[in-house]
This record gives sequence, C-alpha cells and structure tokens, in this order.
Amino acid sequence: MIRPTGVAHVNLNVTDLDRAVRFYTEMLGCRVVLRYEGAIAWLNFGQYREGVGGLGEGFHDLALYRVPHPAPDDRRKRAGMNHVAIRLRTPEEVDQAARYLQAKGVKILKGPLTHKEDRDRYLYFEDPDGNMIELVASTVEGWPEKFLARAEKLRAN
Repeated sequence: MIRPTGVAHVNLNVTDLDRAVRFYTEMLGCRVVLRYEGAIAWLNFGQYREGVGGLGEGFHDLALYRVPHPAPDDRRKRAGMNHVAIRLRTPEEVDQAARYLQAKGVKILKGPLTHKEDRDRYLYFEDPDGNMIELVASTVEGWPEKFLARAEKLRAN
C-alpha cells in the first residue's frame, strides 16, 4: 500500500500566464520561484528562505501551466479537479481575505461560512481562468495536533 504524507503541489491550467502570476502573487501572496517564460510558472507560499529558487530549487506549492483554450462552461459538471483548498492560520484570516478580495473586485462564490463536516471556516472564489480556490482555517480547538496520528504509529503501519 502507498502511504502519502501530504499533497506536494497542485498544477493549474491558465490561458494567460502573466495574468495568472499577477493574481496569485498579488492576491494570495505567492512567490515565483522558477519560470519558463510564456509556458510555466512555479510558485510557493513563501515558506522557504530568501534566495531559494531557480532550477534545482524550484520548490513549489502551485504551478501554473499556460494552455491555449479556456475550460468549458460546464467544467463543474465534468470529471476532474473541483477546487484547490489553501489553508490559512485562523478563521479571522478567512474573513479578512473575503474583505480583501471583494475590495480588489474578486467575485466571492460562497462564504465566508463554516463547514459542518470539519468545522473549517471557508471562502470560495475563482481565479481569472475560473479555477475555483477555497481558503480554509480550522475552528476546532487543538487542531491539528490533537487529531494527528503519532509519527511512530504511522511508520509502524
């Protein structure tokens, strides 16, 4: 059995790479770490020290791939990725993000509200190419430490 430890990154198709890079850097604070001009950009959330990036150090959370055609209008009714969820530190940051995005003219699709399934505070919106993004933060006391399996137990399985 394969035992993943987490999601390494997400790649999104975009029709205008420069527009997408501006959106993800200006709206979500991502940092470009590597770019093949006009084709692909690799971005991270800024967790790496200054100066890390470039070929061989393109550590990324998100990659943007330029494609020639937009997604079909019925993309939400087709198999494939539904949305990307990005975790914030606090529920208050989700609420602040909603106000920030609205002030920048980004249409909020839903939220901020709280999911009943996991009690995450959430907010849905779209990037300029219609890729749905969710911002989430847990409202649960002690999350995630209180709920994580111990590392020794995971290694033993």
